[in-house]
Formats: sequence, C-alpha cells, structure tokens
Amino acid sequence: METIAKTSPKLGTLSGVFIPNFLQMAGVIVFLRLGWILGHVGLVSMSLIIAFASSLLLITSLSFSSIVSNMKVGGGGAYYIFSRILGIEFGSAIGILLCLMQISAISLCISGFSLSFQEFFPRYSIELIEVVALSTLALISFVSMRLALKTQLVIFLILCTGLISIFLGSAESLSHLPINENATLPAMSFWLGFAMFFPATTGIEAGMSLSGELKNPNRSLPIGTILSVISAFALYLCISIFLSSKVSAELLRSHPTILFHVAKIDTLVFAGVWGSILSSALSNLLGTPRIVQTIAKDGILSSSLAKGPFASLFVFGAALMLTLATDLNHLIPILTMVCLASYALINFVAFFEGFIRKPSWRPSFRIPWILSLLGCIACFFSMFMINAGAAFLFIALTIGLCLWTSSRKVQGNWDDIRHSLFSFLIHRLAAKLSELKPNPKSWRPNILTLFSSSTLEKNLAYFSHALDQGKGFLTFATSATEEEKESLFKQRLEEYHIPAYVHVNISKDSLESKEQIIKNYGFGPLQPNTIILPLKSFPPDVLYPLLRHASDFGKNILLLKDDIANPRLYAENSPTPKQINLWWRGQNQRNFELCLALSYILQGSTLWANSRICIKSIVKDDRTKTKLLHIFQRYQERLRIKNLVFSPIVDPKEAFFRNLKEYSHLADFTFLGLKMPSREEQGYEDYISSMLQETKELNNLAFVLAGEDLNFEKIFNPSV
Repeated sequence: METIAKTSPKLGTLSGVFIPNFLQMAGVIVFLRLGWILGHVGLVSMSLIIAFASSLLLITSLSFSSIVSNMKVGGGGAYYIFSRILGIEFGSAIGILLCLMQISAISLCISGFSLSFQEFFPRYSIELIEVVALSTLALISFVSMRLALKTQLVIFLILCTGLISIFLGSAESLSHLPINENATLPAMSFWLGFAMFFPATTGIEAGMSLSGELKNPNRSLPIGTILSVISAFALYLCISIFLSSKVSAELLRSHPTILFHVAKIDTLVFAGVWGSILSSALSNLLGTPRIVQTIAKDGILSSSLAKGPFASLFVFGAALMLTLATDLNHLIPILTMVCLASYALINFVAFFEGFIRKPSWRPSFRIPWILSLLGCIACFFSMFMINAGAAFLFIALTIGLCLWTSSRKVQGNWDDIRHSLFSFLIHRLAAKLSELKPNPKSWRPNILTLFSSSTLEKNLAYFSHALDQGKGFLTFATSATEEEKESLFKQRLEEYHIPAYVHVNISKDSLESKEQIIKNYGFGPLQPNTIILPLKSFPPDVLYPLLRHASDFGKNILLLKDDIANPRLYAENSPTPKQINLWWRGQNQRNFELCLALSYILQGSTLWANSRICIKSIVKDDRTKTKLLHIFQRYQERLRIKNLVFSPIVDPKEAFFRNLKEYSHLADFTFLGLKMPSREEQGYEDYISSMLQETKELNNLAFVLAGEDLNFEKIFNPSV
C-alpha cells in the first residue's frame, strides 16, 4: 500500500469529505433496515428518530467544524483531534475504540453486501461472499488509493440514479410479496428503533480519517461534513415518507429489503446500493490504517504498525475475523455505542474550549458553547437510554485503555487542554473550598516537609508519604542556591514512587527562606496544616526558630528522629505487624489526640498495615491502673480502631524518661508530645534541648505539637 508519506492526493471538499461521508450514510442501514424499522415504529416515531439522530450528528458536525477551524489538522482523523486536544492517554483510548468502530463499519458493509448479493446468487454461501468481497476491496486499497478514491464519484452518481429509481417506483410491484411471521412481532420501542437506525448517521468519520490527504482540511472538513449531514437527513426523511405512503406496515416488517422491490428499476438500486456499501467499506479500509499508523507513530501501538502495509494487513485481518464471527445485528450496537461516545467527546471539547474562552481558542467557525454542551449531554443520555449496561461497559473499557496507555509512560510532544481543564476545575473547587470552614470530620494532614538542600532522604520521604497516602496535600520543600535542585528532588521522588509536590525557594539565607516557606506556601484554602521537620537536617540554631515560627502560624509540628542505618522500617513491608507506641502524659490532651489520629493514619498505609497501636501511660499504683483500664475499655469502643491496646506502667516514682527508654526501644515507632512554646516563657530552647538529650538513645521517634485551631477530639467523638 502507498504510505501516507508517498501518497498525497490533494482532495477537495467534494471528493475528500462530502462524497465519502454521504456514501457511508446512505449505506447498509438505509437500504436494509430503514423500512423494517419504519414498519415497527410508524412514520411519526421514525421521523422523530431521524430528526433526533440527525440533530445529534449536525450538532457534532458544528462542534467538529469549530474545533478543526482552530487547529492544524494532520493525518489520523478523529484520533489526531482527540489526542492533540484531550492528551495522548485519553486520545489514544478513544483512537483505539474508533479503530474498532471503523473495523466494525467495514464488517457491517461487507455483511450487508453479502446479504443482498445472496438474493441474486443464493447458491453462494454468505461466508464465501464476505471473504471474496473483503479481500477484493483490501487488494484495491493496497494497490492504489488514487484509484479507490476516483471510483467514489462514479459510485455516487450510480447511487443517485438508484435513489431516483426508488422514488419513481410504486406499490404495484409488491403484490407478489408474502406477509410472513415477522409482521406479527411486538412493536419496537423508540430507543430500540433509535439504536438500530443511528449507525446510518455515522458517516462523518469517513472524511475525518482522510484529513491528512485534504488540500485544505480546515475549510473542507466543516463544509463537506455539514453538507453531507443535511443531505443525508433529507434522504432519510424522504424515503420514510415515500415508503409510508406506498407500503403497508406488514410488508415493511416482513421484508427488510423492501426498497429493492419498490423501485422502478431494481437493477439500478442494487448497483447503487452495492456501490455505496462497497465504497463505504473501501473508504474505511483506506482511513482506518491511517489511524492505526498515527497511533503507532505516537508510540501507543507496536512500531511495526506505523508502516502502511502492516497497518493495512492488521485492519484487514481484524475486519475479516469480525465479519465471519458476527452478523449485521451484532455489529449495529457496537457502532452505536462507540459513535455516540466519540460524538459526545467532540461536543465536550468544543463546549469546554468555548466556555473557558482561552486566548488560544479563536476558531474561524464559531458556535455557541451551550449548543455543544447540549449535544454532549444528549449523546451520553442516548447511550444510557439504549443500553445502560453497555454504556457502563464502554466507559469502563475506555478507562481501562487510558490506564494501560498511562502505564506505558508515552509522552506527546504537543500541547493539549488537560492543563486548562484541571486548572479550571481546581479554581472552581478551591473557590468552593474557601467558603467552607475546616472541621474535624474532614480533617487530614496537609503536610509540608522541610529538609536540608543537600538531599531528600528515603526515610523522610516514605514517612511523609505514609501519613499522606496520596490523599492530602504533600509537599517537600527546602531552600537552595541552585534552581536545578528542584528537578533532582522530583527525580528522587519518582524513584521512590511517591506522588508529591516539590518547592525550592532560591535564597542564600537558609533560615529566613524556610520561615518564608512556612508562612507563605500554599494555594488559597490549600494550606499545609502539618509541618514535618527532620531533626538531622537542622542544627539547633535553625530548628528552634523554625519550631516557634510554625507554632506562631498555627501549624501542627512533627520533629522526626529516624534511624538512618535502618531504612527498612519506612520503605519495606514487615513479616510481622509493626508496633507504634503512643505516650500519654496527661498534660496536653490535644497533643495526645493528634498523636492518636496520626497513628491511625499511619496504620492505614501499605507499609504500616495492621500495625499495633499501643498507648503507654505511667501510673503510681495498681488501683489507678485498674481505673484507667476501665476508662480505656469504654473509650476503645467509641474509637473503633483495630489493634489498639492500652498498657499502663506502674511506677511509684513516675520516672517518665526511664520508662520511655525501657518500653520504647523495642517499638518500631514512637509518638511523643511537646509543650506549646510561649513568647513570654524563657528557656523553651533549653526544654527542647533537654527532650532531645533524654531521648538520644531512641530512634524512630516523632515529637508532636498540636498547633492547629481544631478540636481534635471530634475526630474520634463527633458528638463533642
């Protein structure tokens, strides 16, 4: 086959868009199913079906015209448009489904041709006719695209002659036709009739798929598409009115090929119909390999399919298998669902671009965005009204293809609307979020992890992620004198497979820079509420001011002391459940409640799954221990936290640090509260220094300070 690079037949509006579109829309469904559907639903319902289907197609054509008049259209048809606007992941998913649709359209045409051909030559089997017809068309498309395209004008003229023959016909030629048992079947519902008829209107993809061969696609595609839709609508309506006036409903239900019998010269109709059907199949055999080639060139499919011959063989093989394995009634629902979904997306793109009014959206063909929105809604509504199960299955298949494409890490070298789309959604959601006051029921730690500019340690990264789990607002921030540090830190997070933001403040003054990060970092209502400060990253003269600064701005604070020599605790699953110790000293209940909330969140992460949370407290005697155990038992029922135990330690001297060292050195992790710093109080630095000195023998420890203005008790007791 001539490849895209070698064949450049510069087609105009008539030969490249209007005729391919019209021949496909005046194809199998019109001649083999329109009369049959009309006999079941009646003229009024049939007119509504035609009007609704054509309206969807016309709105989609207007949206499509608006899109292509704003961009340079390359080869690949609808896939090129979807991938360049919606992004390669979503675009490739739709592109693969569009290939399936066009392969189904090839099979539909071949099946329809074989059914009508067998009426003349019943001695030949359907399968043999299908194989010979498809192989012949594939050979023509393989040998010369120019020859295939030149025949379309001749076929179009023959089809017009056949249509004239139909309208010159009468009911006198129908007297010999019997009424069979099909005439007594129950009446068809509106949506079933719509589903059976809608594939007749799916022809605008024929012109789209040849976009790379057009002289002026930005002009030819809109004009040719709209004219073909209007012409097809007029044809559908005229045939329906004609048949309704000439043929009884019983005969229409009995003979799906009634148009051949009613015509003045049936030979002309057969010639025109066969030409139209085969031309539609040939058009798809020409266009579908180009979509496959473009998808392969973008790195989604195998690189071997980027070559014309291999793409053509692939399409031929898939169409042959589908044709032999299915029949006309199996193929119609596939076409209906894929077409409705692709039309919905075309309308969505036009709606969204027009709605947000980006400076880059300057189409020469403008339509109101509300029209595109209505078209999008109507397409999705039709999908679910026809078959909700199939609609959900199609959506699930699209999502699955998106995930598969994303897993391949393919990057497109073009701009798309995803940035605009997500920016718009974030803006709207952030504006709504700013109106809502934070409350304990919706609380999660939005974490800002500060670290030294030299490196991002694995322990710190995994611990922060375990508390975030991709559900909050996690940022790793530092100050540096080199801008390239940010890309290095992002690369490190990618190696750890941790989704997070990186913020690097370029400054020579490390302390002031980090204070500015604590004070100013965030977006609107998306502000960090929890600051993690790794102790090994900051010397005391930097740590103390940062701690005070974070406290002044109402942030929760975690001072992390980890064991550098033991990264397993943070980055690997353990064969036995890990233990988290939580010390309750009875001095600051808010600290304890925050520690419990963080322990529970940590327990829900993958690396800390099924951890045992052990609450430790020191009491003077056994009587107090028994009392506290009784209180905790009632409290535990309300908490509903699995693997939670309370373990009071009896020590008349209540030597806290001695017991801390004794009972926590074997724990995997320990939470310990800090008292709140005060501007009036002197010696807070000495207090922190003494705490660090007393716990110098312990690792995997977090000092916690609840600074946020929030009633943490309501996290566990909503009635408070």
